[in-house]
Amino acid sequence: MHPSESVPTTPLQRWLLRLVYGLAAMLGMVYSYDFGKVIGGPLVGVVLALNGALFCSIVAGALAEKLCQWWPEAHREADRPAGGSLPVRPGS
Repeated sequence: MHPSESVPTTPLQRWLLRLVYGLAAMLGMVYSYDFGKVIGGPLVGVVLALNGALFCSIVAGALAEKLCQWWPEAHREADRPAGGSLPVRPGS
């Protein structure tokens, strides 16, 4: 599969993906800190919180990007100019 097929194309998709990353990182951080604090104290809790935030954001991001492929085509076309090509940034 070409990478452009899984990249969010609309502003709504990009914001939803950022929201998913943020929520997953926060949930992973909270639950992993609690678990680490129980098994090894506050220092282990902090290390596991960082690990949990990273892991959860990776997994949730992969799932969200997979779901972006099934986004209705009508929403994708609304953000593109006529002709189907992506807009070129000025100065590039």
